[in-house]
Amino acid sequence: TNGLNEIVSTLEPGIAQLGFWCAEDLQKAGRDEQVVIVPIGIQYHYVGEPWEAINRLLSEMEADSGLVSEGSTESNSLPSSLYQRLYQFEGHLLALMEEFYTRFYHRTLSSVSSVEALIQSTMDENQAIASRLQALLNVALQVAEEYFNLLPKGSLIDRCRRVEQAGWNYIYRDELKDHKVISTIKRGLADRVAEEANIRMWHMRLVESFAAVTRPYALEKPSVERFAEITLLLSDILARIKGNSPFTRPSLGKQRVTMTIGQPLSVSDRYSIYQTNRQGARQAVAELTKDLQLSLESLIVSEK
Repeated sequence: TNGLNEIVSTLEPGIAQLGFWCAEDLQKAGRDEQVVIVPIGIQYHYVGEPWEAINRLLSEMEADSGLVSEGSTESNSLPSSLYQRLYQFEGHLLALMEEFYTRFYHRTLSSVSSVEALIQSTMDENQAIASRLQALLNVALQVAEEYFNLLPKGSLIDRCRRVEQAGWNYIYRDELKDHKVISTIKRGLADRVAEEANIRMWHMRLVESFAAVTRPYALEKPSVERFAEITLLLSDILARIKGNSPFTRPSLGKQRVTMTIGQPLSVSDRYSIYQTNRQGARQAVAELTKDLQLSLESLIVSEK
């Protein structure tokens, strides 16, 4: 679900946990069916190279962000020029978001001049951009975490999940289930809390979208597929910022799908460890999650 054909994001333990709960329910019911998880790799590839469609989308994104570009010229729509334009757009969007959090949320982020000095002294431009992006994502999550009184522990994804859970807890509160006993004033206050929680969760959703473009994915292995994926992910970010749905994506062209079926991973064979104690349960879930991650990664088929 990260929008990238050739990278599997770090899996959360939920899939493995569901498998063990299933095995547990079967045992309680006295049934002997085996529980397995079947890894399935799904990848999409364009039938033709959609460089023209990418050029149009990138031009729209540049216009939306206020970035002046010569996207309509023939030379500027060539793949070599598109890579440079995409890189410039990423830097421009990053600067806009840094200003947003610095000015309106009173956060401290590196200035452009300090970053330029950093580039000249210790790291190249790609590393500097990556460093700035990580700092931005950390600040965006802090804006949400502080509202929900959460400590910033773990990876970005771990922190996103805690913010998400806290948001749901604020919005779907147990004491609000019986609408008949809630006064109109309490209901109005609950609505305000839900609205604010949803706004704070927006920062977390933004981090989720940005997290997928933190790597130099399009440059590591240049291809129209990778370029299109990063462009669409950036389009998703703009959609969130503009208040639109990121799930209604622009189409860049016809695609074909490749599905690869992996070897089933037995949950039942691991259940004896899972049911020993809490430590055993955590170990079994962690090991199954790791094996599933490795299996899914092995199913990635790179296009030649």
